[in-house]
Amino acid sequence: MEQIRSGNGGCTVEYEELDKRLSEEREYNEILRFALDMAYEGIVIVDKEGYITAISKAYMEFLGIDNINPIGRHVTEVIENSRMHIVVKTGKPEEAQFQKIKNRYMVASRIPIVIDGEIKGAVGKVLFRNVKELDFLYKKFSKFQKELEDYKEEILQQYSARYLFSDIIGNDKEILEAKKLARKAALTDSNVLLIGESGTGKEIFAHSIHRSSNRVYGRFVKVNCAAIPSDLLESELFGYERGAFTGAKKEGKMGKFELADGGTIFLDEIGEMPLHMQVKLLRVLQEREVEPVGSILPKNIDIRIIAATNQNLEAMVREKKFREDLYYRLNVVTIRIPPLRERKDDIPLLALFLVSKIARKLNKPACKISERALDHMKNCQWEGNVRQLENVIERALNIMEEGENVLLPKHLPREITGNKKEKDVLCLKDALDKAERNAIFSAMDACGGNKIRTAKLLGISRNTLYEKLNKHKIL
Repeated sequence: MEQIRSGNGGCTVEYEELDKRLSEEREYNEILRFALDMAYEGIVIVDKEGYITAISKAYMEFLGIDNINPIGRHVTEVIENSRMHIVVKTGKPEEAQFQKIKNRYMVASRIPIVIDGEIKGAVGKVLFRNVKELDFLYKKFSKFQKELEDYKEEILQQYSARYLFSDIIGNDKEILEAKKLARKAALTDSNVLLIGESGTGKEIFAHSIHRSSNRVYGRFVKVNCAAIPSDLLESELFGYERGAFTGAKKEGKMGKFELADGGTIFLDEIGEMPLHMQVKLLRVLQEREVEPVGSILPKNIDIRIIAATNQNLEAMVREKKFREDLYYRLNVVTIRIPPLRERKDDIPLLALFLVSKIARKLNKPACKISERALDHMKNCQWEGNVRQLENVIERALNIMEEGENVLLPKHLPREITGNKKEKDVLCLKDALDKAERNAIFSAMDACGGNKIRTAKLLGISRNTLYEKLNKHKIL
């Protein structure tokens, strides 16, 4: 009996121990379920067959299944495009993978559960902080993505050539010869020197040469040597290493030459470059390498240089204002672009092209140009060349009244029309009528209003006088 009681007592102890362990298991499961429901992230757990054993409340809300119980259902029935069942078969984790759910992409990780070397299931986790904020995060990401694309487009536009040779308007012999030479130069990597007054179109030529060269897919970097202070020109052209000088960016800065590597650099107003910088530029031309400020090692670069100036570099060389060796390095292919006053026959063609172009820009209807306005334009000296012509036409289109569709001399500034204000000119018929009316008034005054005497004085019959009085409504 004692043994039986002892045995029964042992069973009781074992039962109590089992009950205690079951209670702890239930409590642990409750804590796990509570933790899952409180989790910001979407979490799902499946067994080794791919059936759901646990899922967070936030994930259920996102999936739109918070009104059903997914526990015990196969994961493919509950989660769109799920790969959890694949992970438990392969045993290979999938980190930060895109998954399309409800026509949107999210990022999820799937990790197999391995115990004692055996796959028992897998845990899936959606990698964003709060499922409820997915819409907000998605929109924010889309906004950042658009800003990035806009930024890329801006960079591309900033360092790309826009114009082609077809954008250079004119049939003048000299301009056609300049275009022909520029087309030939585009087929080589030789340096090009563009000479011409301000506003003649040197930059358009530079764009066109780059666009027609084998460097068309490289960057087109523009530098105005006159616009950058001389003490900053070196760091702008050559760049600098981090900590090179006080005020330098921590990460350093890439120079324009290095930025143009594989493409073309356009040095406008090259005559304004200080002499000490001309020495450094000469090294770039000779060695095809640059040395950033603060660096001890040069960097090899592959660039094509197009320079432009409105100055007489030969005279500057004689005056020791421009290095002779640099001048001959740049002066491989020299292209002279004629001023507008030397190609007057191109002015009507240019004016019509610019009117159409500017009207589109200003969102105004297309208009014509009167012959008298074109005559004034052809007789102008155009010190500012094509740029001045473009400004004059834009001004004219801005001051034209609504409904006017012909650009007249009155729309042009006085420096173009010869400082003479356009007067209103009557047509011949109106001028004759006005003179006739004034003659009748003068005769009637002289004759005291006597119509017979007035007719005699005017040398016309009385009936004719009455007709003219009626015509001019003179009582």
